[in-house]
Amino acid sequence: MRIRKPWTEWDDAIDAKTLPGAMGVYELADKNQRTLYIGKANGRAPFGLRGELFRHFSNADRLNEENWDHPLMGEDLPSIKGKACFYRYEINHNYYSRWIEILTRYSEDHETLPPGNLEAAQDIPKLGRYHWKSEDAEHGL
Repeated sequence: MRIRKPWTEWDDAIDAKTLPGAMGVYELADKNQRTLYIGKANGRAPFGLRGELFRHFSNADRLNEENWDHPLMGEDLPSIKGKACFYRYEINHNYYSRWIEILTRYSEDHETLPPGNLEAAQDIPKLGRYHWKSEDAEHGL
């Protein structure tokens, strides 16, 4: 029940218009494709998924070239900044319940949340239990 899209390596030269400006959920991973953070782009996220991904991977100078800015630019978490190399996302207008579902699956498999979610000042909702591990957990992902 995780995001099933393949991981995409971040490229600073990416054309911002190729990323969707829609609501949804996303995951960030390190160079070994281990999840560092599970996030959501809600209705208040400037530029939707595009803005959230650029917020984590890029810098304010890069966005000035695109003629837009994210208010949280540069406020990334220590477990993400400089460590995140890959991303994947899912456009979903039920982003909040999907975010909870992905966090629950990760928590069930690893008995904790991703490091970035543990550091974040966001309120993590009460997570459910599946009472089984996914195939990803059996393979150490």
